[in-house]
Amino acid sequence: MIVLMTQKSVKSLQNILNEAEVYLSNLLNTKLVTVTKGAYTQAREKLNYTAFIELCHDIRDQFYDQYEYAAYKDFRLLGIDGSLITLPDEEGTREAFGTVNVINQHKDKNKQIVQARVSLLYDLLNGVVIDAMITDRKTHEITIAKDEHFTALKRGDLVIFDRSYPSYEIFAAITHKHKADYLIRVKKSTYKKYTEPLFDKNSKDKDITVTITPPTKTLREEMIAQNLPLELKVRFVQVILPDGEVEVLATSILDHEVLKLTDFRELYFKRWKIETFYDIVKNRLSLENFTGTTPLAIRQDFYATMFISNIEALVSYDINEEFKEEKNSKKIDRRKKYEQKVNKSVSFNTIKNHCFDLFFSDKDIDEILEKIYQLLKTNKVAIRPDRQFKRPDAEEGKITKGIKSANYQRRQKKIVY
Repeated sequence: MIVLMTQKSVKSLQNILNEAEVYLSNLLNTKLVTVTKGAYTQAREKLNYTAFIELCHDIRDQFYDQYEYAAYKDFRLLGIDGSLITLPDEEGTREAFGTVNVINQHKDKNKQIVQARVSLLYDLLNGVVIDAMITDRKTHEITIAKDEHFTALKRGDLVIFDRSYPSYEIFAAITHKHKADYLIRVKKSTYKKYTEPLFDKNSKDKDITVTITPPTKTLREEMIAQNLPLELKVRFVQVILPDGEVEVLATSILDHEVLKLTDFRELYFKRWKIETFYDIVKNRLSLENFTGTTPLAIRQDFYATMFISNIEALVSYDINEEFKEEKNSKKIDRRKKYEQKVNKSVSFNTIKNHCFDLFFSDKDIDEILEKIYQLLKTNKVAIRPDRQFKRPDAEEGKITKGIKSANYQRRQKKIVY
């Protein structure tokens, strides 16, 4: 059952069960009875979704124990971000996760949909899910971060956030309770008296360090109750993007030798990896195509997706390291300008197709893994650094919206079956 869930196919449930029966019968050299989808649904109700959380964490721990993982200036570079996903509209999911009104110009088309909030603590350089959470959509991203994700942090971690997260409590909790560091994009309204000059790209000040305090009496009392400091030193830096837009980042790294002003643009850009990961799990792995409609089934599917993504990261790591060594040693064809990496569409599909072999086959596990490695090695894509695409203005967006949507569905969206 666990293997079927990790495959997370977009096919109908009965077709999945029929194919599994044929495959396992051949693999085990015995005749099995096809399971009905009703029997499967009843059986999965007895499986707690926490089994997938434990499996996901086991793969994560195995990765950090066995590999010299990629780092940025000795920091384990992490990202935290949340998203909303749409769920089947059932009474149980409505109660467990909550609804939102969808409103447009056609009043007769307005309706309620069921949504859950998901949040990830993600290794930006190694592609490993360190912690994941699915909960009701009303739970704030900041609450999930400090109550759930922060417990997995350790000294030497540098966590990158977007501008939804800056708060005194976040700053204090990361640095003093969990001994990690942060890099967070701030809004113009955040600590305005310090950051306002930095939003002017002609400002003489590009990099300042200030002392901040809790902005409200209530927050001050909360800091005292949590034994957190009532003063913090924060470094604010200005980053100018290629299009001239100005970003201001807040960080706990005060040492200008550890992180120089010129490092921040490259460093914050690495946060984009968590956005592309959401794109992969939502589109290629069809996260929102759930195999059940109960809250338990929703959680099972979500954490099973995180588990299979960690397996993919573990399997792909060695191959990607080989590609790097080939590029550095110039053993590859000189006509290939760019470093190569594993094609994720192929890697996820390959791992799904070999799940039964990995769990049930009497073949040597190394033999199966070698077969997977060879398949992945022959299916690679180029890493094109610093790729940028012009963002259309409002008028361009209206004109090309339909064209872009059709192009995405026909050429870019790659579902992993």
